[in-house]
Amino acid sequence: MKERYLRFFGPRAEADVDDELRFHFDMRVRDYMARGMSEPDARAAVVLRLGDVQRVRDECVAITHRRERQTTRAQLLDALVQDVRFAFRTLGRQKGWTAVAVLTLALGIGANTAVYSVVSNLVLHPLPYPDANRLVLPFLEPSEGNSTGIRVSVSPSPIDVKAWIGARSFERVQAVLENDVTVERRGQAAWALHAAYVQPAFPAFAGRQPIAGRMFTDAEVASREPVALLSEGVWRARFGSDTSVLGSVVTIDDKAHTIIGVLPSSLRPPRLGRAPADIWLPLEITPDKYGMAVIGRLRPGVTSVDAARELDSLSARAATAAGAKAPPRFRARLNSPADMVSFKESLVMLSGAVALVLLIACANVAHLLLSRSATRGRELAIRAALGAGSARLSRQLLTESLVLSGAGCVGGVLVGWLGLRAVVALRPESLEALRMAELDASALWASVALSVVTGIAFGLFAAIQSARQSTHESLKAGALSTSTARSHQRLRSLLVVSEMALSTTLLVAASLLIRSVVHLQTTDPGFEPTGLYSIKPGLPEKRYPNEATRRAFYEQMAERALRLPGVQGVTIAAGAPPGFSFLIGALHIEGEEAPKPHTTSLIRYNGVGPDYFRTMGMRLVAGATFSDSTGKAPELVVNEGFAAKHWPGQSAVGKRVKVIRYDGSGTWSAVVGVVGDAATGGLTDQRSSPVLYVPRADYDNLPNVILRTGPRFAGLPALRGIVTSIDARLPPATTTNIQSAMAATAAGPRFIMALLVAFTVLALALAAVGLYGVMSYGVAQRTREIGIRIALGATRGAIARGIVFSALTLAAAGALLGLGGAWWATKLLDQMLYGVPRTDPASFVAGGVVLLGTALLASVVPMNRAAAVDPIIAMRAD
Repeated sequence: MKERYLRFFGPRAEADVDDELRFHFDMRVRDYMARGMSEPDARAAVVLRLGDVQRVRDECVAITHRRERQTTRAQLLDALVQDVRFAFRTLGRQKGWTAVAVLTLALGIGANTAVYSVVSNLVLHPLPYPDANRLVLPFLEPSEGNSTGIRVSVSPSPIDVKAWIGARSFERVQAVLENDVTVERRGQAAWALHAAYVQPAFPAFAGRQPIAGRMFTDAEVASREPVALLSEGVWRARFGSDTSVLGSVVTIDDKAHTIIGVLPSSLRPPRLGRAPADIWLPLEITPDKYGMAVIGRLRPGVTSVDAARELDSLSARAATAAGAKAPPRFRARLNSPADMVSFKESLVMLSGAVALVLLIACANVAHLLLSRSATRGRELAIRAALGAGSARLSRQLLTESLVLSGAGCVGGVLVGWLGLRAVVALRPESLEALRMAELDASALWASVALSVVTGIAFGLFAAIQSARQSTHESLKAGALSTSTARSHQRLRSLLVVSEMALSTTLLVAASLLIRSVVHLQTTDPGFEPTGLYSIKPGLPEKRYPNEATRRAFYEQMAERALRLPGVQGVTIAAGAPPGFSFLIGALHIEGEEAPKPHTTSLIRYNGVGPDYFRTMGMRLVAGATFSDSTGKAPELVVNEGFAAKHWPGQSAVGKRVKVIRYDGSGTWSAVVGVVGDAATGGLTDQRSSPVLYVPRADYDNLPNVILRTGPRFAGLPALRGIVTSIDARLPPATTTNIQSAMAATAAGPRFIMALLVAFTVLALALAAVGLYGVMSYGVAQRTREIGIRIALGATRGAIARGIVFSALTLAAAGALLGLGGAWWATKLLDQMLYGVPRTDPASFVAGGVVLLGTALLASVVPMNRAAAVDPIIAMRAD
């Protein structure tokens, strides 16, 4: 029995129960033997009296185990509460230190939270549809002979879409067509809305249902019933959330439609970056429905390769059935929804940047922990001397670290939320997809995970540093030993070098983007955008059914625009800056070998009027502009880039070119002139990209009216009124200030640059604080040494130079490492630079110079403090 009460290694439930049962059994046996029974009879009688002892034992063991677990949990919870309370008291005694550490962590975690929220919404979870991991968007790409140098994606034809609907590799395939429509309601002016034409099953496919009314049916689509559903935003903004709007009639493109429902604003078409749908209309897949987007959900276990192969087979059979004789010129390519984000590379780059910011923030907190360990060495040594084990001390340090990182997480979520709201609010129109970014659950969990990881890492770091200290030395000296202090100084220096290296990498990247944006904004676009405006009306097909009616409307527009005050010239063109048109076909240059059959390339072109080049202010290099104003003559004008590519060192005038279209047709046209290269596709466009200019505008696709204005121009209201002055039932035309629109094409790169610069400034500030801390700590540790040196004759200038030299040495070591890392890291920027190579020497030099300048500023205060040391006071204090 004694051993049960003398154990020191914790409870043993089975042994305790066995001892207790054995005790009662033996006592009962002795009682029976005292009454005169023999020992065998006494034992038999006890067995009969006690019954099933094994069952009783098992129950007692289970009860004991349960009590032990409850006791252990209570003890652990009590210890945790004590640790947390002690951590709050300890951190509260050092409010300045705690505030700096929490703010540093909040900035690092907040930057990562904001960027991760964008990545989560646009790359990891771009479409909030069910089973989003199996969603794909099929497009077409040239089957062979793509000589464009870029990846060409073409929307499938109606024949392809109709064939793909029944693909067995997919659970379901849906088609969506987006377009702008003119909406009229009795008693109200017409307004333009963005419409999405969908199939009846699309809301269910996307996991949504109407919030009012109902969805249209397959029967209504087949019978072409004029029905429509409003978006929640339009329903609330224009109809005041009035359910009586259901059943009312509105006119959409001159056709009366009945409103039968309202779809939630969370339902959006599959193409990211486009405006949200304002109105939803039935989609019937007919031969004239070009430009449809297709989205499908793969069946479980089906690969993209297998699905693409089936789509190609279905397209080939559909083309054969339609009478096509040549093999298909395109093949299917399946894209994930995230592939549709145009600035995906920028998000990857920014994710790397904020990861570096977090590393720098963690290095700064490590600095703070080192400085704190220097003041807590005696406290921990006393606790160890009083019996606290290393595990107990480590647990306390880990708890303090987790409390610190938890506070940093709360601050980081707040900083991330504010930063994300600022990013979404300040986004340019070219980054419209950013509108969908929000702080979701995955971003919150990511922030929590970051805080837990950093908390554990800091706790282990503090525990390791504490374990390295000698309890005897700490109690005896009350401070760090010389060897420990030197070890801490080396570790601090290593952390500073790391921070400087990471900051240098970010500085080089920011310098590259700054130079790239400056290049965009200062480069001559090749034409004169000042005073240029474009007008593009929306003409309903019912009222303007053919080219003749549309041409007549455009001619009236041009005539009335030319009569406006201050208008100096008017022309009509298929594409107006910043934009361009293109053809999918083969290019045959006279004198060169004919392209192989089925060769496909993207050919940039623009159908323009006779006065286009003069109105645009483009320079004529050779030859002349078009001589036939009817646009029927087989003439071409090419830019310098086209001439240099196909006729280097020769005159392009008189050469002949044939564009072989997708259907095999094509005629020879003669080059009558060469114009200067122009970035008509926007400031990010490559000016020297080959372009063909043809002397006819495509009225079927609604060209643009381009105006050149002067000082007395009446302004945009006069332009918007031109369309309604011709047809009062039309909404005001889309009017664009080409100069502003061209400048806006650089807004996306400029915004990404601004974000990277902001993260770089944050990283540089943290690195500077880290360097300042190291230098200040070093000066404080060397106060007696500095005082002795001054007493022995050292000048204060020499002391100051030594401090600055130490700071610049650390910064230079970090800069060298950072420049080496930047050489590799700038590969992420290659697709985001314009006119600046990623190995631009000026950017690398600028990064190093800025870092050294920052290091010099960070060393000013420690330098002055060292130079001001009084040798008598320093030696007396020691």
